[in-house]
Amino acid sequence: MTAEAHHMGPLMNSILGRVSPATPSSSGVLLGLPTGFKDLDALTHGLEPGSLTVIASRPGMGRTALLANICRHNAIAGQLPTLAYTLEETREAWAMRILASECLVAIENLRTGDLSDKDGERLAGGSPAVVAAPLYVRSPARIEMAQLSAQAARMVEEFGVRLIAVDGIQDVRPEKRSDLREREVGDVARDLKTLARELNVPVIATSHLNRSPEMRIDKTPRLDDLRESGAITFAADTIVFLHRPDYYVPDSPRSGEADLIVAKHRAGRSAVITVATQPHYSRFVDLLQP
Repeated sequence: MTAEAHHMGPLMNSILGRVSPATPSSSGVLLGLPTGFKDLDALTHGLEPGSLTVIASRPGMGRTALLANICRHNAIAGQLPTLAYTLEETREAWAMRILASECLVAIENLRTGDLSDKDGERLAGGSPAVVAAPLYVRSPARIEMAQLSAQAARMVEEFGVRLIAVDGIQDVRPEKRSDLREREVGDVARDLKTLARELNVPVIATSHLNRSPEMRIDKTPRLDDLRESGAITFAADTIVFLHRPDYYVPDSPRSGEADLIVAKHRAGRSAVITVATQPHYSRFVDLLQP
């Protein structure tokens, strides 16, 4: 390969052309796929191709629901082919999450089949869009990183998948087993980042947090709370902690709110973004501003 092929001049000119003062301000412009949350997208400029975003929380906060919401937004509102791996629950459970959040029908009613007339109307109105959405969900009982990578590459090639979601970094088996659990989880995180770069699509994954927040007066998560692997901190481009104050204090004045704590943002600043929770719909939404 010639030296000219490595020269940065053409790339620099391309970048300068996009950011020249003659062009409109890029503030608020998405450089990647939307999450469906206005303030989060304004901060991160979207899920960029080749990036790894990690959503982490303690159990019960709703990280699977948040991940499903982002997938739903891209597959239904954006009509973008989306591939999701649900390693912590079944495809049926994921399908119910998507239906509940899109049609605004309580997920408990879907599970029991106890639907009101209003529920039936909402399902009739919203379900066709869900059925037609280019959303592909896999729920293997176990999967190795090599399998996941091969399947994802095939889906990108055959179906034009634009977003890959993995619900449960700790549930993916690394290509090489180790006696150190931290090393295994770190290998998976690095491999997910490599997968994002090789396929040039954003990968978004969920992770557990250790019990440290439970032991503190201030339950707010920190980067060193990431369970079993500090390597996630290094591999991820963006790390978002999901924290619900009313989980610990039921009568909290912030009942019904959740914080999306952007604790790491390789391309910009950190921030705390507040959204509203609708757990009965397995849904998070932008907080209404006064």
